[in-house]
This record gives sequence, C-alpha cells and structure tokens, in this order.
Amino acid sequence: MKRIAAFAAILFAASHAHADETGIAKAMAHLGDGDYELAFAVAAPLATEGDARAQHLIGVLNENGLGVSRDIAKALTYYEQAALQGNADAQFAIAELVLGGIDVKRDFEKAAGWLKLAAMRGHARAQARLGMLFMDGLGLERDPARAASLFEGAAIAGDVVGQFNLGLVFLNGDGIAVNDDKAAHWLSRAAEQGHAGAQFNLALLYESGRAGDELKSKAARWMRLAAQGGLPEAMTAMGLMVHKGADGAGFSAADWFEKAAQAGDAQGQFLYAVALAEGDGRKKDEKLALKWIETALGADALSPDARKAAQGLAARLSRAG
Repeated sequence: MKRIAAFAAILFAASHAHADETGIAKAMAHLGDGDYELAFAVAAPLATEGDARAQHLIGVLNENGLGVSRDIAKALTYYEQAALQGNADAQFAIAELVLGGIDVKRDFEKAAGWLKLAAMRGHARAQARLGMLFMDGLGLERDPARAASLFEGAAIAGDVVGQFNLGLVFLNGDGIAVNDDKAAHWLSRAAEQGHAGAQFNLALLYESGRAGDELKSKAARWMRLAAQGGLPEAMTAMGLMVHKGADGAGFSAADWFEKAAQAGDAQGQFLYAVALAEGDGRKKDEKLALKWIETALGADALSPDARKAAQGLAARLSRAG
C-alpha cells in the first residue's frame, strides 16, 4: 500500500537536503532527485549501522518498490528497527500498514500503540490518525473528547487531515460543542489545501446559511472544487446546485449527475436516471434510465426518500416498457 501523503512529506524533506551532502542528507538528496537506487545504496549501510532515519528511508523504499523490489516484510523490519529507537515517522508507518490490512494483517490495537508513541513525539499525522481511532472506537475505547483534542493538536500543526476532522467535530458536535464559526475556519484551512471532503462539507455549511447568509454565494465554488477533485457525492450536489442556477463550470446538471453515477454515487445514479427518463439535459432513454435505477437501488447508500422515488420511477418505466 503506497502511503502517498507520507511519501510526499519525505520527498519534500529530500528536496531541502542538498545543503548537507553527508550521511542521511546525501541519501535524501538522491531521493529528492528521483534517483531511488542511489538513495538506497547510500542509506543501506547507514541503516545497518543503526541510523534510525536511514532505516525509515529504507523501509519507505521497500514498501513502495522504489530502487528495489517491493517487499513489505523488509519494510516492516526496517520500520520496526527505527521505531524502537523512537523514530516517529517509522512508528506512524507501521501503524498505517497494519491499519490498511492489505499487505499485513489488520490490527487496530497494534496501530493504536504505535500511533500513541508517534503522537507523543508531536507527529501531527499520527495525532490525526489516533484521533480517528478514538472517534470510531477502533482498538481503543471510544472517546470523542480525546479525539477532538488530538485533531486540534494536529490541526494547529498544519495537518490537513487534522484540520478536516476538527472542522467536522465542530460542525457536528461530537466530542466538542457545536461551533459553526470554528467549523468554517478549520474546514476552510483544509479546503484551501485541496482536501475534497473539507471542500464538500464547507460548501454544505455555507449553503445551509449556518455560517452566515453572506457566505452562501461561496457554496457553489467549494462544491465545484470538491466535485472536480473527484468526490462522487460532491458531483451529485454540484448537479443539484447547477439545476438551481449555479455555475457548473461548463457542465450541465445532467453532466454532473452522469459523472456522479459513473463514479458510483447512488444518489447521482438515481438523478441521472431521472434525467434520462425525462429527457432533461439528455436524450430521452427509458431503458438506460431503468438500468441506472436498478444500479442505484442495489446500493445501500441510497437515501430512504430517494429509494422510494426510485422504486416508483422503476415501476413506471417497467410498465411503459
């Protein structure tokens, strides 16, 4: 499993490593240049000598198959060597692997243990991830207040996941008092960093008027960005906004519903079926509409109201056919 965010952070550090061409800095400089084989060659002897940063780097290269064949077992071995020396990045890396449960057995308790160690060392992403475990009660007793505290620490440190989750808890009041102004603040911070979930929720908050009527006009912009970022439910919401007159960035409501349908959003599939059935923004095609309705009805995520409406439309189309 490739940890894109964590790897990007390592590359960022590597891009600033040229000033010191000795030891691990030299390996990081090669990493930043994209010369993974040379980065491995320089870091490997350092890792053998016990350098925790080099051990973590060798773990990353093994996990992602960069400069060497991908080998999760070796990656874990190097991560554990570094983690036992207190390297927070390695502690976080182990947690991410065991949380993923793809290449190794999923173990929430083990992940929580390593995340606690990394979080205590100020690792912002570990704080955010540990907060999620506390919020969901995975590997730990559910503690929304503790989760909110961890999200806050990560958010203040600039972590986009922490900012997003802190915005959500202020929005929903789980573990902390509802505060729409603070929700808007933290969701905005994450949205500005390109977090599609934050953009989506910020748009909903603005559209609701809870953040002030003067911000309603900004809802469509953030929803459009979330939709363009690939969030299926945002594509559906964008279609509804365009249907009400919002700027669809060159796409009609039916276009957005089609995008959402193809991306797997059940509400979008139903609304695209409606567009096809009624010839609204699309050439009327009742057979294709019925296929999309059947797809939507097969999804558990379809809302009760939409499910009832979809069943009614399916019955009508079946009779017409």
